[in-house]
Amino acid sequence: MIGRLLGGRYRILNVLGAGNFGQTYLAEDLHRPAQAQCVVKHLKPASPDPQFLPIARNLFAREAQTLERLGHHNQIPRLLAYFEEAAEFYLVQDYIPGYVLRSELGVGQPWTEEQVLRMLQDVLSILEFVHSCGVIHRDLKPDNLIRRQPDRHLVLIDFGAVKEMRVSLASGTLVGDGGTIAIGTPGYMPPEQAQGRPQPNSDLYALGIIAIQALTGRPPTQLQQDSQGRWIWQADISEGLGLILSRMVRYQFQERYQSATEVLQALQSLHQPPSLLQRFGQFLRKPITELRGKPESDLPLDLPAEPYGNSPSGATPTIPPTHPQLPRSGSFPPSAGGSSGQSPSQSARIFISHHSQSPEIDLARQFFNALTAAGHQPFMSEQSMQLGEGWAQRIDAELKGCDYFLLLLSAQSASSEMVLEEVRRIRQLQEERADHRPIILPIRVNFPLEAPLNYELRGYLHRLQQRFWQSPQDTPLLIQDVLDLLASTPLENTRQPTTGGTLPTVPPLLPDPNAPPLPVAEPELPEGQVNLASAFYIERPPIETRCGEAILQPGALIRIKAPRQMGKTSLMARILYRASQSGYHTVPLSLQLADAKVFTDLEKFLRWLCASVARRLGLENKLQDYWDDIFGSKYNCTAYFEEYLLPQIGQPLALGLDEVDRVFTYPDIASDFFGLLRAWHEEAKNREIWKNLRLVVVHATEVYIPLNTNQSPFNVGLPIELPEFEPAQVLELARRHGLAWQSAQVEDLMAMLGGHPYLVRLAFYHLSRGDVSLKKLLAEAPTEVGLFRDHLRGQWWHLQHYPELLSAFIQVAASSQPVRLDNTILFKLYSLGLIKLEGNEVRLRCNLYRQYFADQPFSVETMQQVNPLEFKQPSLN
Repeated sequence: MIGRLLGGRYRILNVLGAGNFGQTYLAEDLHRPAQAQCVVKHLKPASPDPQFLPIARNLFAREAQTLERLGHHNQIPRLLAYFEEAAEFYLVQDYIPGYVLRSELGVGQPWTEEQVLRMLQDVLSILEFVHSCGVIHRDLKPDNLIRRQPDRHLVLIDFGAVKEMRVSLASGTLVGDGGTIAIGTPGYMPPEQAQGRPQPNSDLYALGIIAIQALTGRPPTQLQQDSQGRWIWQADISEGLGLILSRMVRYQFQERYQSATEVLQALQSLHQPPSLLQRFGQFLRKPITELRGKPESDLPLDLPAEPYGNSPSGATPTIPPTHPQLPRSGSFPPSAGGSSGQSPSQSARIFISHHSQSPEIDLARQFFNALTAAGHQPFMSEQSMQLGEGWAQRIDAELKGCDYFLLLLSAQSASSEMVLEEVRRIRQLQEERADHRPIILPIRVNFPLEAPLNYELRGYLHRLQQRFWQSPQDTPLLIQDVLDLLASTPLENTRQPTTGGTLPTVPPLLPDPNAPPLPVAEPELPEGQVNLASAFYIERPPIETRCGEAILQPGALIRIKAPRQMGKTSLMARILYRASQSGYHTVPLSLQLADAKVFTDLEKFLRWLCASVARRLGLENKLQDYWDDIFGSKYNCTAYFEEYLLPQIGQPLALGLDEVDRVFTYPDIASDFFGLLRAWHEEAKNREIWKNLRLVVVHATEVYIPLNTNQSPFNVGLPIELPEFEPAQVLELARRHGLAWQSAQVEDLMAMLGGHPYLVRLAFYHLSRGDVSLKKLLAEAPTEVGLFRDHLRGQWWHLQHYPELLSAFIQVAASSQPVRLDNTILFKLYSLGLIKLEGNEVRLRCNLYRQYFADQPFSVETMQQVNPLEFKQPSLN
């Protein structure tokens, strides 16, 4: 079907989904401006009976008329066309850019009450309209709600009436007005619907289950029901919302709300004054499961737990929180501890991270002045550093010493490598300290939640409450909120959560060809938007073809090696997408997002691996059932995959392990873990179940830890080493950016950058926008005012942290000939992308690095500490 033209105007681009009752495709409409994208649903009658076709045609027309009426609502896709071609039926609807709500519902990651209220009100307004049209959706679930970009409203798709038509057409058995097929999804489908008798409030039941799933962080398959059919669950929410949800999901439909309007009215009557315990959390977002102690028992919502302490009438019954609670809405309540201009009872140290452009720099200055006036100790590079002072050492010292990290996040800082490095350092400090300080306080400066932010930063920040600055009118309130927080919360009580063990479910990033390139690539491609996400992806033949073929082989193992920012993660994403197109389950895991504590011993690491894979697959965590202390952790991990994960999904699993270099630094677990991967790969040669596991292992450097040859995964499977771009590939990338370049311009650019994929892409982004000319770009490239300043500073900061790397790098940079280095040092410099290999020797990767580092103030004292007998002050000019 790919490439086929339907109805004389709809060209099929790729498959969005396929099932027993039809297929769904992404297409482009050749009759609309800019060939707008749309969704085509293909319904193929199964019966060859010639008497069946006219009846099927009538059914098709009737359901198309229903979709035509529903499409008048702004949050339901419009029906653009319906037609018959070669005795097969097609529906064409608006394409909704966004992602399914399931992406936001991570297992073990509860929503706040405010988020759930917004979701309920959004969906109820749609159901109010749908039911007024005499239609029942019949399959309301997270996969049928799309978070639309850019307004972030929910859009309702895939109506059960169309599903019923698909079943009828596919089975060759038509259902008349007197009968109804049981359409729906177990867990979200109420009992009367399962019996084929849906009611309008059957949709309200499904919506209530989605809300409970959001509040508990547990899908309905992990919840229990009592003997009366009541759902057993518990969350730290207001009593009013709890009662509303309880009524929405009652077993008997007669006992539920009878209309969406009734539920909306009940929600509007809720009033939730903030409690004193909510003072701390305007910036800090804690999962509900961490905000309260472990419940004594799970109780049905109709039987609330005993209130804690002397709760006033109507207050939320809750178990005493172990950490300060976050507010459901509003600002910090008035504080008795102090305010702006008054001497606080404690002086906090605040690191202000900001970009150098307005309005971010102006807001940073106002924060700096207000915090200083209040008796605190803010650090801001512009205000706090002296001319000639070593910025890398000072920045690191201030990060180590701060209590709070005030992150001003804008479109500019979001693509900054230095901001990413600062947040990485803060996270490292949090993991090392019992109090998990410094606390991150994110403020988005004209930067909405749906704006492009790299995968790693989204993983760090998406579980934190984030504030928004949209105009100077917001500044006084934000400053006061921060001052109240600092004055009212003793430093010894501040605490910020880590990821809680398993990897966080990172919200997907919608591709935007107009957005700047990000320093960290996405580990998976967004469903239905592969072409858009690949607009600037340059293939390096035959690598992509070989990988696409290899991942389909039983027990496949693909090893991708290249320095940072060379395209490893992007290639992994495309391999996993190829697997998903063949019906495989796919799980990408970035070890960069894992907490340091999981690497402390093999048992903890392998339990983390099992739990993270299960979470990404949407499966219940059953470690307790399969983990036996009598056996070793490797045996238990193998049993978990062999006896639970792989049989449960019933299809091959493509598991992508990104940033496995991180394991190299933990030798106590490295040899056992990599030996386990090798053992699984070998098992696939003899056992059917292990043929279903396909591994993609991504790393930035050679393996510099000792591994037994027969137990290493790095000498088997398909090895892939990504090269730099060649001139023809750079020229193609220029063309995709709309630049009519010639070979001479490519040569000039590559003389400075080489074929570094990220740097070349960054250059073309700004050249295509007219931000800078090629001549100016090249002249300023190795300077502090150039386009690559942020990247270069990030590399310099890396070297400052590791004197042994800095010493070796100076040696390479000072030489015009290839240099031989110790293997461990060589591999680490290679992983940073600073050098390239020539046999057993190395050279500097590009002139950009040579020219920039020639002007850096290297410390003679530092070099002498590394090698005091042999050190000589090099000249880099």
